[in-house]
Amino acid sequence: MDGRIALRFGVLLLVLWSTPAPAQAPASIGTVDALVGDCMVVRSGGIGASALGVGAELYEGDRVRTAAGARLKLRFVDGTVMQLGASTDLVLDRFQYAPDANTQNVLLRVSSGIFRVILELVLPRSAFEVQTATAVASVRGTDWISEATPEATAIVALAGRVAIRNIEPLPGEVVLGPGEGTTVNESEPPTAVTVWGDTRRNRFIERTTVP
Repeated sequence: MDGRIALRFGVLLLVLWSTPAPAQAPASIGTVDALVGDCMVVRSGGIGASALGVGAELYEGDRVRTAAGARLKLRFVDGTVMQLGASTDLVLDRFQYAPDANTQNVLLRVSSGIFRVILELVLPRSAFEVQTATAVASVRGTDWISEATPEATAIVALAGRVAIRNIEPLPGEVVLGPGEGTTVNESEPPTAVTVWGDTRRNRFIERTTVP
């Protein structure tokens, strides 16, 4: 009897050791703060889109889209706020945030549309970039708006500073201060920095404001 019990116990231990641990659910990187109109998300690895609502959680790899006339406000775990205007396509490509280790590594991609980024905190060892079809914006505690198309990206800084560089092959970079803007056309370096007039700047703000 003791031998059979020992055998069963050994088999049980073997099963426990060989059974893989359950997969850990991915951690949320943010939530939907507010929205107007139809806003959808395609989860990483998924095919079909599902509707977003206030409080919906976001995950690394998600693709978020706003319909014509829609607007969306996202709040990420690091405190960053991103506001999307109508007909905007955003991929949350990479969002790694480890405040205990003073590290932050974020890459967001916007193929088309208009969006505003309000970034209050950048950790010492960090990279926070937003990439469009023609430009890459590297931010360090700032508030800025960009409108992206496949052919060009227009950017204006509202507060702080943001470095703008073009996608290869031509090198080029400018740094924008409050009220300053630039445009990055396909395969060209950023245009010279200019001060945007109130009308153009306020129009960008209005188009990315979520009531």
